[in-house]
Amino acid sequence: MTAPRGIRGILFDAGGTLIHVDGRRFCEAAALGFDDEGFARAESAAVAEVRAWILAHPESTDLERLPLFLDTILRHLAVASEPDRRAAAARVTEEHRRSNLWSRPTAGASETLSALRRRGYRLGVVSNADGRVRALLETAQVASFFDCILDSAEIGLEKPDRRIFLAAAEKLGMPAESCAYVGDIYEIDILGAKRAGLYPVLIGDCPAEEPVERISELKELLGIFSGLANH
Repeated sequence: MTAPRGIRGILFDAGGTLIHVDGRRFCEAAALGFDDEGFARAESAAVAEVRAWILAHPESTDLERLPLFLDTILRHLAVASEPDRRAAAARVTEEHRRSNLWSRPTAGASETLSALRRRGYRLGVVSNADGRVRALLETAQVASFFDCILDSAEIGLEKPDRRIFLAAAEKLGMPAESCAYVGDIYEIDILGAKRAGLYPVLIGDCPAEEPVERISELKELLGIFSGLANH
């Protein structure tokens, strides 16, 4: 499937799309052994719990959702006792404050972003973050691909507020309808982008209440965004 005609800019979510939780660092902070597949399952379960929380508390913020995210991962990593989970979550939170845990680059990110730039698209990031997303993208060696990086902590707006998407489109120098948005949570990324008039693309297996363009990994974007006609 190809994107609608007229798309000239592509905006991305950061956490869960371009970068992921470093499971090894998480488990070291929690004093747990690390297993890549086991942690991936726990993280997926945590994202599902957060999505359910968003449905029940649509005005909640990322900061308010973080304790639930951590607790769910720990439960799925077999930390059964609630006091043990609280203690482990406190250690993980301290590590996150020291150095943001969303620090593992997504497979194929650099290659995909580089190809999209060569095809003529302007690229940007819109992230619900804590003021550190630019540094995280620099560490992941993808920041240089972006024409703008909007961090919610810096501008005082969080997705799904349509204004943060509109601000990013303005930074790219084009109307919202000329932009696509790629993110991993339906209620935050897809609904927010649609309300702002962007073309949404859902990455991963998050349930959606309506048909939506969906990919399982970033490189599939190259089959959707074939390039600008006059590039």
